[in-house]
Amino acid sequence: MKFAKQIESASEELPSDWRPHLLHYKSLKKSLRFVVDELQTQGLFQVLMMHKGDPEATITYGFGGDPQHPQPCIHVASEFLSKCSGSVAAEHEDGVVKIVLVRDSEFFRLLMEDLAQASVIQKAEYERMSESVFSLEMELSKATTPQRHKKEMYLWRQIFKLYLDAQIFDNGSSFECSRTQFDKFSDQLRQTGLAQKMTRKNRELLKKFMQMNADLVSLKGFEWLNQTAMTKILKKHDKLSGLSARAEFPLFAKQAIIENVLLSLYSVVTKRLVSVVPQVDSYSCPICYGLAWRPIRLGCNHVFCVRCLIKAQRRRLLDCPICRRKNAVGDADASCLDDAMQDYLMLYFPREIKEKREENGLDVERGCYPKSGGSSSPPTILYHPATAHSRPSDVDQRCTIM
Repeated sequence: MKFAKQIESASEELPSDWRPHLLHYKSLKKSLRFVVDELQTQGLFQVLMMHKGDPEATITYGFGGDPQHPQPCIHVASEFLSKCSGSVAAEHEDGVVKIVLVRDSEFFRLLMEDLAQASVIQKAEYERMSESVFSLEMELSKATTPQRHKKEMYLWRQIFKLYLDAQIFDNGSSFECSRTQFDKFSDQLRQTGLAQKMTRKNRELLKKFMQMNADLVSLKGFEWLNQTAMTKILKKHDKLSGLSARAEFPLFAKQAIIENVLLSLYSVVTKRLVSVVPQVDSYSCPICYGLAWRPIRLGCNHVFCVRCLIKAQRRRLLDCPICRRKNAVGDADASCLDDAMQDYLMLYFPREIKEKREENGLDVERGCYPKSGGSSSPPTILYHPATAHSRPSDVDQRCTIM
């Protein structure tokens, strides 16, 4: 399928008020005929084709003017100008001739107008969706407070885990890939039945979240169509004219082209919405990959669960396993317990804390930890009653580190 037909077909999936703001590929393609006609009339076309890629020809193509009034021109040595058969409007300076291309200027003026129209949609959507994200964030925060809505918090955690795993808008993914991943994510939600377990209020919030992502997919399609149209029309321009717009124009129009609007919005969504309900992965111990229960913050600022630090000290693995800071594990004691983080984890991850305690009890029964007083050297103690937040039977109360 030719691209003109492809862009026309794909635009049907976009909101109707966006379609007039797409690049007018057909019109731009037609205007290229006038660019070629001008070059041929002035005899420049033959010169460009004859010396295309010749470093000794000293023929350069660039842009003057401003984004609203682009002025593409050719700089060529005077000796080559004599080979032109037509009348050329040019400025001479130190053996170099500057030739202003009138028809080419009209072509790029049309292209810049289309790009400006596209930016209108991008700016408007960024503002609209940013406001929607902030509004949804406030509603979601109220609907998932761990003190009152623990069940809803865990349902949203599962939803956001599926969402993050789907990688719908990862940098570098194509429009088709994003659309496919969004459809898979939607199917997973239906299969898990998570929405049916929610209150009506939370189902409404989920509907808003899904619509927000559907809009992001549409915006990615809009950006992809315009970017592809510009790339293809510049390629066709260079093929027909012998000029080098693909290399020069993006640099000239850089300030006028809005990039990464989609990625900026996705970043806002993940930072402000997904973070409302924290994920276990964000607070996991890098050794056991479970929740960093009783989190010990080393001198190098890395955090591990107390169980892994106890085992590491017992095995004489005293350096930080992440940054290799000398004796960072060996120096850890009760004062290294991150109380603020511990309180936060107990509030947002009560189920995971319970599981960790049960695992801990099994480790004690299996004799995975030494008993107090089993070393001839002074032990490093990771527990102190003043910092305890859990039952007296927890392993770190019973154990010292060899």
